[in-house]
Amino acid sequence: SSLQALANLPPEYCGVLLQDPEVQLFNPNVFTEMAFGPANLKVEKEEIIRRIRASMSLLHLDGMEKRNPRDLSGGQKQRVALGAVLTMQPKVLVLDEPTSQLDPIGRSEVVESINRLKSDGEMTIIMTTHETDDILDLADQVIVLDKGKLVLSGTPAQVFSQPDVLRAAGIKIPDALDILIHSNQLCGMDTGLTGEQVQALDAEYVGSEISSRLASGCIQVVSPEPIDSHPADPSRAVAQQGPILQALNLTYQYPGFPPVTALRDVNISIQRGELVGIVGQNGSGKSTLVKSFVGLLRPQQGEVLYNGRNIRKTSVGEMARQVGLVLQNPDYQLFTVSSKEEIHFGLRNLGIEGAAANKITQQALSWVGLENEMETFPFRMSFGDRRKLAVAATVALDPQVLILDEPTTAQDHRGRYQLADIGRRFRDEQGRTILMITHDMDLIARYAERLIVMWNGQVILDGPTAQVFAQKDILAQSFLRPPVAAEVSARLAEYGIPKDIITPETLLSALQRRAG
Repeated sequence: SSLQALANLPPEYCGVLLQDPEVQLFNPNVFTEMAFGPANLKVEKEEIIRRIRASMSLLHLDGMEKRNPRDLSGGQKQRVALGAVLTMQPKVLVLDEPTSQLDPIGRSEVVESINRLKSDGEMTIIMTTHETDDILDLADQVIVLDKGKLVLSGTPAQVFSQPDVLRAAGIKIPDALDILIHSNQLCGMDTGLTGEQVQALDAEYVGSEISSRLASGCIQVVSPEPIDSHPADPSRAVAQQGPILQALNLTYQYPGFPPVTALRDVNISIQRGELVGIVGQNGSGKSTLVKSFVGLLRPQQGEVLYNGRNIRKTSVGEMARQVGLVLQNPDYQLFTVSSKEEIHFGLRNLGIEGAAANKITQQALSWVGLENEMETFPFRMSFGDRRKLAVAATVALDPQVLILDEPTTAQDHRGRYQLADIGRRFRDEQGRTILMITHDMDLIARYAERLIVMWNGQVILDGPTAQVFAQKDILAQSFLRPPVAAEVSARLAEYGIPKDIITPETLLSALQRRAG
């Protein structure tokens, strides 16, 4: 293919950032990682240092020169890998899902960096992505592929003016655009977009447009469908009899020079049968917290309780039977010769073999859409499909608690909701407890009943999801924003739109075309 031809060009002509940054990081610290490429191109020492400083400044990595890339968060690793490519100053930069593992601030920083590289006019940038919000005001041209075929091509305004084609191809319509299109349709207006509209497309713009429709009488407010309330399921009431996981005064510090304190006196109680979202920037302590729940990390201070018992003397193997953790990087969990064997391995450790194991395996792979990959070698699968396989292997063990660490990483629109649906189904049908770590606020709004926000190793917000999203000032301290639907709803409160609406579906159900 043409992309493969580009990838085979010398690095001073074409630089490639792969989807998984781990495969590109192999030096002992960030500085040598960024120096490796230009040094092999025989660039002068002073010029290498200048390029490293410029790249670190561009990607907001200042002060991390001596950090080992392996000790960084997923988003930080991705920025280091990008910086290592930029120090070679390629003419063409190919980015494969560059923001897929980034938190909101890291994502905006990388998009800003790409924009700055683009504005310099010295580099051609080709970017593959599932994050449609990133490309609305970034791309000059958008190409949409579906099953190996080109289905749309044009400017962002031309492409995103065809929402039906995008949905058929499994492409996520940005929520701001989705809300605007539906409100326009209610008024019988054209859904076509101009370049100026695409660049201005945010909650403020959409709120203003809908306000004008309401003021003109074109549409009216009705009682919304209660999609966002996450009503308690009576079948789970018995299950919610107390905490299943607790963190008591938890503190954890990663060794190093200097050491990094990832958790600071954290106190959390997870109730049996809950579906809880955990959000925060990369490095805020989310993954460290859940690894402590499983026993992979042993905190220096505090306790972790499972069903009221301290797990300090419980082995990781014993905990894994009760608390299933799907890591952000599936390659840490996959090691056998086929998808089938990947699931069978865990089942054998539970004494389940033969026909029973085959039935569970088939069911688990069907849940994640991999039923036709039974004999496939995992590392011949895409990164996104390896994520699904890791989820299937964990769910097959039927743990009491399922923890999904960044389930949307490298997933397309269909895939991310498929994994979230598995979590909710596991809770609803089996009465299990689900913890979901993600940067996707829209996903959390649709699935989580309770939301925990972490910042700098501490819990700064914890409560019902809609109430947490209403705390805009505190969210802003951790560089987080509520979902677009929540922000638009807040702007329409004067017209009677409830302030606790947090999903586009509920917001649109509250709008109706005025009769006559």
